[in-house]
Amino acid sequence: MKKLLTVLLLIILIPTGFFGQKTREQEIKELEARLKTASGTEKVDILNRLAFYLYNPEPKRCLQYCSQALELSQQLKYPGGRARALIFKGYALAVLGDEAKPLEYGKQALTIFQDLGDQKGTADASMAVGHFYLRRNYHNITMEYYLKALKLYEKLDNKKGLVNSYWRLGNLYLNLNEYQKSLVYLQAGLKLVEESGEESRKAPFFHNIGFVHRGLGEYSRALDYFQKALKIFEADADRFWIAAALHNIGSLYRQLNQNQKALDYFLKSLRINRDLENRESLGYNLRDIGDTYGRMGDYQRAESYYDRAFAIVKELNNTNLLEAIYKGYSDLFAAKGDYKKAYEYHLLFTETKDIYINTETNRQVAQLQEKYESEKKIKEIEILKKNGRIREITRNALVVVVFLAAVIIILLFKRYLYLFAFWKKQKYIGQYRLMEVIDSGGMGTVYLAHNLRDKSETAAVKVLREELFKDEISRKRFKYEGTIIDSLDHPNIVSIYERGEYKGKLYIAMELLQGKNLAYTIEEDGQIALDRCLSIMSQLSDALAFIHSKNIVHRDLKPANIMLAGKDGTGDVVKLLDFGLARTRFQTRLTRTGMLVGTINYMSPEQVSGLPPTPACDVYALGIIFYEMVTGRHAFPGDTITEIADKILVSAPDQPAQYRPEIPDELNGLIMQMLSKESTQRPSAASVLNRLKTVFVPH
Repeated sequence: MKKLLTVLLLIILIPTGFFGQKTREQEIKELEARLKTASGTEKVDILNRLAFYLYNPEPKRCLQYCSQALELSQQLKYPGGRARALIFKGYALAVLGDEAKPLEYGKQALTIFQDLGDQKGTADASMAVGHFYLRRNYHNITMEYYLKALKLYEKLDNKKGLVNSYWRLGNLYLNLNEYQKSLVYLQAGLKLVEESGEESRKAPFFHNIGFVHRGLGEYSRALDYFQKALKIFEADADRFWIAAALHNIGSLYRQLNQNQKALDYFLKSLRINRDLENRESLGYNLRDIGDTYGRMGDYQRAESYYDRAFAIVKELNNTNLLEAIYKGYSDLFAAKGDYKKAYEYHLLFTETKDIYINTETNRQVAQLQEKYESEKKIKEIEILKKNGRIREITRNALVVVVFLAAVIIILLFKRYLYLFAFWKKQKYIGQYRLMEVIDSGGMGTVYLAHNLRDKSETAAVKVLREELFKDEISRKRFKYEGTIIDSLDHPNIVSIYERGEYKGKLYIAMELLQGKNLAYTIEEDGQIALDRCLSIMSQLSDALAFIHSKNIVHRDLKPANIMLAGKDGTGDVVKLLDFGLARTRFQTRLTRTGMLVGTINYMSPEQVSGLPPTPACDVYALGIIFYEMVTGRHAFPGDTITEIADKILVSAPDQPAQYRPEIPDELNGLIMQMLSKESTQRPSAASVLNRLKTVFVPH
């Protein structure tokens, strides 16, 4: 948890540059004086400069200047000024807790600068876009934008830009707990700052080098760097950074179990952040003060501060802060001996770990649900109309029907009893008659079914297992599977006909596929013919890239969930099945934290370690499937789950070419890259597809 809080504070505290010998307040006063007499593009530049100084300490005031700059830039047709204003507007909104708009504004600014051919502007906008991706924890994308900016600054020999790039890259590696790499970049930036002779610019580097030493367990050195940074911040009267340094010194003292000292620093930081109206930092102040009072045995004050922090987090929708507060509540009630409440908050803490909030995605899911319910009602009305016509015909021929029925009953009584008993044994759900079981899994049973309205139409109907009917989590997960497949229209993904609830039973009716699953094919054939492998790989990569473009993670890719459903003119038709564990990036976790979700042989190192699943996890599983197809063997064989998990975490698989020398070097390299231990080193599904299309698929 302490590492998590450190990362969050770093995200908040990243600036776009540093100041000269003048203090922030002096710069702002001089700029505001010049603003009164300025006009034209000069006025836009001054407004943007003011926004630069204000976005961290006073984001609302920054937004006012940005609005003026945007309006004036539009009037003057000054795209460079507009782009700068968009960048600072994004930074200010990020400080205020907005996660969506900043990225949109940053990308708009980047496009403007690229169209203008402005390399300095392109570098600055790239840094901004990278920062906004970092706030969403997309570290690999962040790295790409930061490195792009670094190259441009090096080309321009822009010292301020280089300092900023070193700063950002150092902090990024710090977020990833790669402390030695972080130290290299931060010290490189500090060296340039020292060469400039500007004392105030050293402070942020001292501050975050302190974080590095804290991460390395070198607490005395960390405290020394924090104190040096605080001294400079105080000399510059930079209240935002003073508050940050005070809080982080407090966190270090708390880690050293010097609770009273920690409390003193936290309270000082709290007073400053309250004056600055920095809501996100206030939330962390209040949470950590509550935690410290809890350690000191003052449970009443601890709960009071948690309550105040919770009130703020409801405004900000900050999932990480909410997680921290739930953890604090759980520890507090456990210390008080109220284990019932402690357990309740512990469950909230574990379930909150993976909450991602995205209003637009939730709206789309709701629309899908509404669309399905509407279509279902239309179908029900059609059935009622049809039944009405049947009843009318029945009334007209009632005498004949009764007579014939009587004759049949009399002449074929025994046969009737047999037919009646057989009829009673049949199972119905919705408009489908369930004929026979064709598959069974942990979540449900899949039946071959006939459509009652069209007996020639068959379907595969998946029904939630009876023992899970009353389990709310299982019911939600089953419903999500139908919702997710509804949104996926792709030739290599199983199609859904209908889903719903019938007499308390949840079901999903899907297309019935004829063929063999890939697991059976690998077991039967061993190594699959290379041309056939490449065809299957391309279709799977295409399906996975499509899924990821919809912000969905499958989480259970394995050969048993891949059907080779016959052949067309070019070969196998591949269908991806079973979305029972799939999850959108914005969907609440429906499993308890700590559970291994998926099949161990196809789980990535980060999943085995208990980290949340990402698209990179699916790419890893796809790499394992490719490995098995070309080699006919498991990448990490083992007799127990523990043995396999240990190999996934620490061992590298044998090269596929070792077992199949005819494999092209490019394919061998691609598979090994997909199986990288580091998720950021794996290609995306779209990249895998492109490489297969351009290099491997035979013409």
